[in-house]
Amino acid sequence: MNFDIDRLAGDLAAAWSDGSTIPLPETGPADRATAYAVQDKMAAAIGTKVVGWKVGAPAKEVQMFEGHDGPIPGRIFEDRLFEGNGSVSARLIHSAKVECEYGMRLVEALPPKIETVTRSMLEDRVVFHPAIELASTRYAPGTGNRVMMTFDGIADNGTGGAAVLGAPVEDWRSLNFSNMNIHATIDGSPPIQAYSDVYRLHPLDVMVDIINDLIARGIDFEAGMFLLTGSMTLPTPFRAGQTLTVRHDAFPEISLTMTA
Repeated sequence: MNFDIDRLAGDLAAAWSDGSTIPLPETGPADRATAYAVQDKMAAAIGTKVVGWKVGAPAKEVQMFEGHDGPIPGRIFEDRLFEGNGSVSARLIHSAKVECEYGMRLVEALPPKIETVTRSMLEDRVVFHPAIELASTRYAPGTGNRVMMTFDGIADNGTGGAAVLGAPVEDWRSLNFSNMNIHATIDGSPPIQAYSDVYRLHPLDVMVDIINDLIARGIDFEAGMFLLTGSMTLPTPFRAGQTLTVRHDAFPEISLTMTA
């Protein structure tokens, strides 16, 4: 069966916009390039301004454990970005999971026509944000006659849904990202498990990799855009009526509520 990129992109975009779901198609993208093509067309069909990006499984250990061939990037759209505290309807978000993240925002433009970015190039151009990602999928659970694969997730906007950014931290260079305490609870539940060791990459290193990947795809990472650099906590199911509250070290608390 031939794979129809335009049809899948259109179906995913419609599901994103109206809060519906689609069956997992019998045939999905067979490689990363095709998955990216679907995601790009999905974003164009959604038509909302892209203000940032998210990445899943940036660590090699996670990729090997979950069977991915690399990281899983996706876009953050303007109407699903919140500052400090967010509220999103469960009617728009399906199979939701919450993740606590490190966000890095580019505050000064990169040199024009640049082909490769380096860590030293970014260090004086970014600020840090404590952040939350709400991950989700447009594929209806239990549909299709096969298992959902990495390329299906990439095509579906990298399984991105929404994001919350805390206040910017300009003096971030002395922060110990490897050991930063992240205390996250849902409605006063026991704290969500936080990752450590090899599962915590430095967010600037992740940003270098993802921006270079975007440049190779012909996509600009513009001043003002941010990147959620991968989950620092166990992705946790999130349902209507629940509120996630997060504190990264001593920084101000941020939260996300799922309404009915």
